[in-house]
Amino acid sequence: MFAALLTAWPACGLFDRPAEEAVLTVGSRSLTKEDLRAQLRTMAYEQGRADNSLPESLIQRVVDHYLVLEYGKQQGISVADEELEGVVRDIKKDYAEKDFQDLLLKGFVDYARWKEGLREQLLIRKITKKASEAIPPVSMEEIRSYYDSHPEEFRRPAMVRFRQIVTNTLEEANRLQKRLAQGGDMAAAVVGSSKVPASAGSSEPGWFAKGDLDESIEKVVFSLPVGQVSGVVETPYGFHLFEVLGKKPEGIRSLAEARTEIESKLLGEKQEAFYSRWLQELRASIPVTVHRELLKEMEME
Repeated sequence: MFAALLTAWPACGLFDRPAEEAVLTVGSRSLTKEDLRAQLRTMAYEQGRADNSLPESLIQRVVDHYLVLEYGKQQGISVADEELEGVVRDIKKDYAEKDFQDLLLKGFVDYARWKEGLREQLLIRKITKKASEAIPPVSMEEIRSYYDSHPEEFRRPAMVRFRQIVTNTLEEANRLQKRLAQGGDMAAAVVGSSKVPASAGSSEPGWFAKGDLDESIEKVVFSLPVGQVSGVVETPYGFHLFEVLGKKPEGIRSLAEARTEIESKLLGEKQEAFYSRWLQELRASIPVTVHRELLKEMEME
């Protein structure tokens, strides 16, 4: 919700304006200099830009934004007032009123414009969700074909699953080792161990690949047989006792293991290709007028 607070674009006027006042006209929507400046201030804040230049890519981004909104208008897609108010409440509940107003000031937008910009953002999500229904799902054949043709992407290094106890002193580690040798439970002993740094693995069982761990730890856990508890091992992090719970040899992940990853990748590619084609169709079907002279005046002001 924080991102929505900062990136909701200020809304432009929804009514027709005299042609000489419009810097941009997209279908039935017109933007004056004031409207465009508000948009550009928000975009500059997002991107950390401070100059007044108007590169073509920036203008095209604004145009595409309103092409999508115009498409939604043609399709009768809208955001109800109660839906908008619900999202506003969800955002504001995380901020004190003063903090909320300060964030709006940082984005160079007043509350009314921000709220209408948020409506547009919600509307664009609805529109793109509706349009994306035309994207076909990724088939099992596509997943299998990608898996078969990209074997190197699914190569898996040797992995080990282990848990550990870390103490600050050798005496404490020796005492715990003796308790474990007499039948003590490693899982219970782990609860009282000190916090383990990320490079040392984790006190909770987890899978780690070669190269993920500190060398002093990796050497021990990859050489230890499954089910065996190590002797006391001193590392830069303290004094350890390790228990190896499982191992996986180096190899290729199975199709079942890689399926979700492949499906997500292929779906992302389909979505990107679809949105590119969709925007091209909108650009071709919805009239757009850019008043270049007014844009030049804005750059000089």
